[in-house]
Amino acid sequence: MIQLTSEQIKEKMNSNENFVLDLYATWCGPCKIMLNNLDRAKTMLTESKTEEYNFYKFDIDSDKEFAMNELGIRSVPTIKFYKNGQEFHSKVGVMSPSEVVGLLT
Repeated sequence: MIQLTSEQIKEKMNSNENFVLDLYATWCGPCKIMLNNLDRAKTMLTESKTEEYNFYKFDIDSDKEFAMNELGIRSVPTIKFYKNGQEFHSKVGVMSPSEVVGLLT
């Protein structure tokens, strides 16, 4: 999964890209589980040849002001789903790989 900066996230949001954004913190135990679940979801999507989504991650501690004020993050992990650069779903907490795939297919 590719690590993004706050500037890169803004660029992605202004694009027509389909992507999943994992907002996490290195000190967060559930975030580590979610990272693994997102890797498994990406594999499941690749195997089923479903519509292409890129998977990115952002450490909220790298720019807390951006995470809180522009992305509205209040707790981690938070997963945001974007289609054509527009957010269509956001979920706080751990999701199973099949839950992630279900939102993307």
